Amino acid sequence: MTADPTNDPAAIRERALSAAVEAKGALSALGGDYMSSQAARVAAKDLGMKGWPFYFGGRVGVLGPVPPEVVHAIVGFFPAEHVSASWDAARDPRQSPPLERIVDRYRDLQRKWADEFLAALPDGDADELADLLRDIATGSETGLSPLAAAWGAMPEPASARHRVVHWAHVLREQRGGLHIAAVQMAGLNPLEAFVTGPLGEAGARFFRWPEPYPQPDEAMRLFREEAEEITDELASRAYRGLSEAQTDRLITLLGRAQEIAAGGGVPKLLAETEKAAAGA
Repeated sequence: MTADPTNDPAAIRERALSAAVEAKGALSALGGDYMSSQAARVAAKDLGMKGWPFYFGGRVGVLGPVPPEVVHAIVGFFPAEHVSASWDAARDPRQSPPLERIVDRYRDLQRKWADEFLAALPDGDADELADLLRDIATGSETGLSPLAAAWGAMPEPASARHRVVHWAHVLREQRGGLHIAAVQMAGLNPLEAFVTGPLGEAGARFFRWPEPYPQPDEAMRLFREEAEEITDELASRAYRGLSEAQTDRLITLLGRAQEIAAGGGVPKLLAETEKAAAGA
């Protein structure tokens, strides 16, 4: 996206950075809380699957039956052994349905969550928010996030609330891809990023990292802060095409949608730990 060139470039950059920082929590919730909902557990059970294979199959299955090494490189914040075991289970016809069916069920799950948790979001607000999110997502470089590109290429839903969750998910994946790169740029590995994040060892344990865990020190915390700042800066480029009025409206609508969603449900550890890992 390209902003009005008559505007001060420094002001555009500052406004975009502020928007990226303010938006990240809402985008993580609206684009990811469905993954840990009660409906997700029901969907996995209906398919004869367990939680993690359904999670990886639904989220990453849009890329097709790629090798587990590819999945691990893309999701970034999980240990390789856990990714491989879960992905192998998702691709095993003796344990799981075809990937296409798992992805379809994941898309249905997004829409079910939107119908339940965003029911109180007015139609006009949902349409306006979805349009803003789509413009940001489709005007952004997704080279550092194959999942964002793959989900962004999926057919856009018709319902406004479904569109909100769809494009929030795409932007969430965009930021996640950028954060993986930022963590490496800051000199941390994924486990170090976890233990220095808000959930510490609890998040690392939930994501199946084996113990013992490194003990955070001043340098690791400094690098974690640097990784967050790099992620914010990289993500902010997507917001540079927004006018001041559009930026204000985006943040207002995201806050409204997040508040409505939070009032309708209880975020689970998966959503919280992914927010921590993705720099939300």
